[in-house]
Amino acid sequence: MPQLETKPFGSIEVSDDSILEFPEGILGFADYTRFAILEEKEGPFHWLQSADESGLAFIILRPELILKDYDPVVIPMELQSLQVESISECEVYLIVTIPGDHPEKMTANLQGPILVNRKTRQARQVISMNESHLVRVPILELLEA
Repeated sequence: MPQLETKPFGSIEVSDDSILEFPEGILGFADYTRFAILEEKEGPFHWLQSADESGLAFIILRPELILKDYDPVVIPMELQSLQVESISECEVYLIVTIPGDHPEKMTANLQGPILVNRKTRQARQVISMNESHLVRVPILELLEA
């Protein structure tokens, strides 16, 4: 089992099949193509941890926890690159930004969801063409709505 140096948990063991391949990287981090999703024991958040750079990790969550009808509009080529026909065949995650000085102002990126084909372990950050999907949507406001 590979050892993974992580930002939130230090050195941990992960199974080979928990490593996801992002052939294009993540927007702004094209050089990093291998990540693992690390589950938090409690709470809705997970970590998307780079398998190659311990200091590179993103906080993510499943969109249905904050938005019941989240339905990103993705161009077919992006789905084809994941070898799926529709988003329903993927696990979907949103990247969360938590300002250090105001955690209550955390936001979710609805415009750039991460899609994971668990069968092939291929993943991709895509752009939702739905104009109502903004980059920074306040999570607490969605939860209160």
